[in-house]
Amino acid sequence: MKRYEALPVPSGRYTVGRTQMDFKFKASDDSERELTAIFFYPADSSEGKPTAEYAFPEFPQLWDNYMAASGVKIGYRFNFEIQTWCYEDVALSKQEERYPVVFYNHGGTTYPEQNTAVCQELASEGYIVVSVAHPGSGAFRMKDGRVVDFTEGFLDTLNSFNTQPAMIQYAAELMGGIKLERERALELSRLVLSPPESLRMGQFAELQSEDLSYVADCLYQMDSGEIESMFKGRLRLDLGLGSFGHSFGGATSAIVARKDDRFVCAIDYDGGMMGSLGYDMKKPFLMIGSTVSYNLDGVPMEENSEISLFALLSDVVHFDFGDFAFTANENALEMGMRGPRDPMEIHKILTTYTKAFFDRYLLKEDVDIESISFDGVELFDRY
Repeated sequence: MKRYEALPVPSGRYTVGRTQMDFKFKASDDSERELTAIFFYPADSSEGKPTAEYAFPEFPQLWDNYMAASGVKIGYRFNFEIQTWCYEDVALSKQEERYPVVFYNHGGTTYPEQNTAVCQELASEGYIVVSVAHPGSGAFRMKDGRVVDFTEGFLDTLNSFNTQPAMIQYAAELMGGIKLERERALELSRLVLSPPESLRMGQFAELQSEDLSYVADCLYQMDSGEIESMFKGRLRLDLGLGSFGHSFGGATSAIVARKDDRFVCAIDYDGGMMGSLGYDMKKPFLMIGSTVSYNLDGVPMEENSEISLFALLSDVVHFDFGDFAFTANENALEMGMRGPRDPMEIHKILTTYTKAFFDRYLLKEDVDIESISFDGVELFDRY
């Protein structure tokens, strides 16, 4: 398996800038939520700066600690020193007066740089992407240098979800790599997403959606100049906001679209939709996933009264929907951390569908998503 020393070079016309901001607010459960966000944005020049670091230096050890506690051999590593194609704190591009904004949400037990490949690609195409680091499920370094680790509360809840009786009982069907018949998939969706363990995961996703809503509040203040930033008068907030995420971040994207009317559409990369069972999202929604998410997420997608699209990929595993496809080491395939599909092909599929969806449902452009075609990808509406 090929080892990558750099993420894919962005294909858009813009250079990609990157900056970071810290935030703090009181959530609905009265907890203090302190977080950071990484902004990927269109720029006109690298200004002679070197490419930005990928993950913060302390993360590999935090990841090793988590993997060891989860029973995964420490010898399995990712290349967290892979090269990016973005540049710290360069000037926002002057080619357009304002730029549209979408939010990215990392997966549980990962980090906000987790999908830099897609975030920098969207920025090169003219989007500002705000990757929010979620307290509890994420490990991150604040702009002031403090390092935040995963919390025991989230890790315990995640373990309870993964080991709940329904998950164990139906694991072979859910994760067997076979697309189940529609009625069986809907039945398993109800059985796995409705137990208390799933509901508790949904509560964590609800809190993460509040992170997004708070940072969105701040974006409006940045645009007006109430909060000092490079984004004063430069954000196309009249369009609304988009949200996408991988795994547990995908669940968060679905919830914020349902709860916050400023978010007009959402995308989930292969994530179980905990917290969405029994609700009508009422927003355009796209799932890009494997047979696991197809077998798990049928009911929430069916309950959405707006368009619900599913792009089903063959020959992939859960980790393939992020930078892990490029950072994984040589034994990833045999350990089940990678599927056989080429990482560059996966990246092309993710970026093409993601940009087309946001172009259509955020920018309101005339984009025919249904005409997009890739080998081994089945696109359909609902189930």
